[in-house]
Amino acid sequence: MYDILIVSDTHGRTGRLNELVEYRQKLMKNGEPLTIIHLGDGLSDLFSCSQYNNIISHAVRGNCDFSITDRMSPYGEEMPISRLIQLNRYKVFITHGHAFSVKSGYEEICREASRLNADFVLFGHTHLPILEYIEKGSIRGIEKDLVLFNPGSLASMFDGSFGNLSISENGFLFSHGKYDNITKNNNK
Repeated sequence: MYDILIVSDTHGRTGRLNELVEYRQKLMKNGEPLTIIHLGDGLSDLFSCSQYNNIISHAVRGNCDFSITDRMSPYGEEMPISRLIQLNRYKVFITHGHAFSVKSGYEEICREASRLNADFVLFGHTHLPILEYIEKGSIRGIEKDLVLFNPGSLASMFDGSFGNLSISENGFLFSHGKYDNITKNNNK
């Protein structure tokens, strides 16, 4: 089993992200690394997690990651607006979503993911948790089935949310989590 933490729109809530990372690292077995995907708007929050050992991160820049410290990784590379990554046997298109007008619909982002032959589309920007299955042909230009996933916003005032992707040899499972549930469980 391979578990990936997916966050977006942390907007300066470094403490929340650090607490979530600490919680997730406690769940890891046998020194396995924690994989995090950050979908933009708060990349400096992700870079603050570099203090932790054993983290693999994939990230893209959001529309609010405009300062040089937000756009540059700790290794000096400028973060892209979108990228295609490989997670086990799945191709994953990650982007913040603003460049694909996701607040107006998902057609543009789905066409780009299909063009790249992606299996999953991960995006943020709307601050709304979303999990949708897009069938091949249901949107003009979509040549294969896609899973569309938005973890929501970890920074949301009342119910900060995040996502999880579990991959096994039998398939995959996306799920959403609430920050408040993690902090309640962590304090018991």
